[in-house]
Amino acid sequence: MNMPYFDEERFARLLETEGFSNAQARTIILALDDVVDESTINVTNDLVSKTEQEKTISRYKEDFSKLKQEIQLMERRDVEEVKSANERLKAEIEKLKKTLREEIVRSQAGVRLDLNLDKGRVRDESIEQQNRLEQTNDKIEMEIEALKSQMEGNKLQILKYMIGTITGAGTLILGYVHFFS
Repeated sequence: MNMPYFDEERFARLLETEGFSNAQARTIILALDDVVDESTINVTNDLVSKTEQEKTISRYKEDFSKLKQEIQLMERRDVEEVKSANERLKAEIEKLKKTLREEIVRSQAGVRLDLNLDKGRVRDESIEQQNRLEQTNDKIEMEIEALKSQMEGNKLQILKYMIGTITGAGTLILGYVHFFS
């Protein structure tokens, strides 16, 4: 692995100008060199090689592809479930509409039947009242005819009595006139 270049000589002169001795500057540089080497090893251990990175990316792509397929499959299943539920609801609504229509027709038929029965009852009552009126009229007519007949009979009797009375009175008058004359 290529390590970046570090100018140790220049850094040592910089440290010496700041007041460090040559031995101190070399010790610091060696310590820094060890720290950089250890850090580089730690970092390189954490790093992934290009092939491993490509394998990982490829695995992630496969996982994402599988996940995408599963999500699409779930979406299709959900859509199918929603469609079937929608169809079931439509069928139930149609069934309810049909039942409601039947109930309305049945109710209307019942109302019509009740109305027709009431009409028939009213018609029957009207006919019965008409018949009673006609019977009453017939009785009144019969009574009137009976009264007329009775009055005619009474008239005849009165006429008979009147004729008898007039004839009797005329005979008395004639007898009186004849007796006194």
